[in-house]
Amino acid sequence: MASQSLDLSGLPQKAPSKPKKALRYADVAVTASAKEFDGVYRGKQYHPADFPHTLTRAFAAGVEKVMLTGMSLSDVGANFAIAQSYPTQCFVTIGIHPYHAVELDSGGTTYLAQLAESLRNALALTPCPVVAFGELGLDYDRLNYASKEVQIRVFKAQLDLIVENNWGLPLFLHCRAAFDDFVDVITPYLDRLPRRGWGLVHSFVGSTTQMEKLVELGFDISVNGFSFKDRESLDMVAAIPLEHLQIETDAPWGEIKSTSEVAKRYLANAPPLPASKKRDKWDTACMVKERNESCTIERVAYIVAGLKGITVDEVADAAWRNSVNMFGLGLNER
Repeated sequence: MASQSLDLSGLPQKAPSKPKKALRYADVAVTASAKEFDGVYRGKQYHPADFPHTLTRAFAAGVEKVMLTGMSLSDVGANFAIAQSYPTQCFVTIGIHPYHAVELDSGGTTYLAQLAESLRNALALTPCPVVAFGELGLDYDRLNYASKEVQIRVFKAQLDLIVENNWGLPLFLHCRAAFDDFVDVITPYLDRLPRRGWGLVHSFVGSTTQMEKLVELGFDISVNGFSFKDRESLDMVAAIPLEHLQIETDAPWGEIKSTSEVAKRYLANAPPLPASKKRDKWDTACMVKERNESCTIERVAYIVAGLKGITVDEVADAAWRNSVNMFGLGLNER
């Protein structure tokens, strides 16, 4: 996601060495309901739905846990079906992404009641596949989906919902180009949540000062290819405390181009990715060119390690520990 002319001056120059052991990864943000995983690109069908094949490649790359992020009520059923088919690898979040805020805003109490019912039903399951409430928050980069006013109303409505029901779930949060409003909205809720600051601000892009404020509020920060797109965000990633770091791919988006400056500097010792083919040459055994997958998460770990000047082992171990501690992922009681 970084540009060819990205300024890396003053950042560590050494590429991280290969890990000393096999590492475990939790990809905490994958949108399985994205059209790309149905084989549809720009409205055209190129190949059959193939998300299960991406999970096979992910597991081979050490990705033992995958979180399927909820965008709206419409994807709950599909995400649950995947989690039920892969009960030890896949887990889900339920919530309304700011891109879909109009759905809740126009649906009113009926839509909100359906959201609450979906969560109650999911929480009653054993084992329970739901590990977080969200994705909720604000995104002012895409106001064509929903206005600021609508997004704020929906953000507050969902925060009210989790407080009123006292669901024992961490928050899965989205904050893009809306930092001040995001902090203003969520701060009054912090002491009313199941645990203060119990949540993850995923796919974060922003300044070091902004990241530090989120950490001060108690949140973890998750990064992916989008977080490497400009110098401000690179400096931010380098400064994230390890005890608040998580990593993700945000697949099918967030691809890290091998031609980017951060990739050329920090991925020199990274293992090669699985073979890939163009979408019109689709093969079950191959990645699809220009579509991101969970199996690439080690590249995120390498770049974070490079920016911090530490080992990939340290990054992967910290991220795994933080993700398991926050979301459980079938390993820990939250």
